[in-house]
Amino acid sequence: MANPLIPKAAAALGPALARHGLDLLASLFSGAKKQGRDELAELIEEKTGIDVNDIADDKLDETDWGRLRELQLTEQERLLALVPNRNARRSHERELGSEDLAVRRFRHNYAVLLTVLTFGFIFKAAFFTDYDADGPALRIVDTVLGFLLGVSLAAIIQYFFGSSQGSASKQVQISSILKDAAARPSQGGQDDVPH
Repeated sequence: MANPLIPKAAAALGPALARHGLDLLASLFSGAKKQGRDELAELIEEKTGIDVNDIADDKLDETDWGRLRELQLTEQERLLALVPNRNARRSHERELGSEDLAVRRFRHNYAVLLTVLTFGFIFKAAFFTDYDADGPALRIVDTVLGFLLGVSLAAIIQYFFGSSQGSASKQVQISSILKDAAARPSQGGQDDVPH
C-alpha cells in the first residue's frame, strides 16, 4: 500500500510532474479528488516503486522520471479512466442508451427550455418594457442579459456545437499518438522518451 499522500505534497505534485513532461499525470493530480489521488498514488507505487511524496520533494533521478514516463505511456487507458470528464461522458452514453424517452432527451429538452426562456426575456426586455435612462431596472436587465447570453446560451452552444466534439476528437488523436509511440521499438536513447 502506498504511503499516505501528505496534503502539502499533493499541491506540489502537479507542477513537479508537468516540469518533467508528464502532463497526463500532472493533470490527474491537479484535478483529482482525494480518493482519485490516493488511487493514482497506489498505481504509481505499484508499477514503479516510486513514492509520490518523493516526486513532490523532487527526490527522483532521471531513471525514476523515465519509469514515470513509461507508466504514463503503458497505463494510459487506466489513467484516462480516472479523468473526471470521461466519467461524465460515460454517464451521458448511459443516458442515451436508456429506454426511458424522458431520460434520453432530458439534456436536449433542458437546453431548449433555457434557450426559449432566454430569447423570451430578451424579446420582453427589448420591446415591451420602458426604462428610465439611469434607472436601476436598466442595470438589472443589463446584468441578467449578460448572464443569459454570456453564460447560459454560450454554454449550450458550446456543448452541442463546439467543445464536446473537439475534445473528443482531440482525445482520439492523443490516444493514437501515444499508442504509436508505445509501439515503436525503443533504441535505448533519450530521444525515444517523450518530454
